[in-house]
Amino acid sequence: MPDQITVSEFVAETNEDYKSPTASNFTTRMSHCRNTVTALEEALDVDRSVLYKMKKSVKAIYTVRSR
Repeated sequence: MPDQITVSEFVAETNEDYKSPTASNFTTRMSHCRNTVTALEEALDVDRSVLYKMKKSVKAIYTVRSR
């Protein structure tokens, strides 16, 4: 799995970049940030898919029982 970055690491890197932009290594960590965002988006897509299927199932159950 690609390297990822935690929120606290991101905040620390951003703060370091803000305080000392010429000595910062923030740009070298950008790939870690992108990997983290990509992993989160993929996880959210899976969750959305599962929730959508559950919603359809509950709606179908409700429809059958209300007849």
